[in-house]
Amino acid sequence: MFDLNNLNGFQLVTLANVISINLSQNLTSEEMAILSGFFTIIGDSLATLALFDNNCN
Repeated sequence: MFDLNNLNGFQLVTLANVISINLSQNLTSEEMAILSGFFTIIGDSLATLALFDNNCN
């Protein structure tokens, strides 16, 4: 496994796009919308956890 911290911004965007394209294969528009919402929740949760982690240290 590789470390995401070693990727620059362009590489991280490219990785996200490749993953998105692969995940969307054979999904309906509705299924993609549900998956998009799910990953938005994950991202929001990670951001909240990072905020509280930084404030507690």
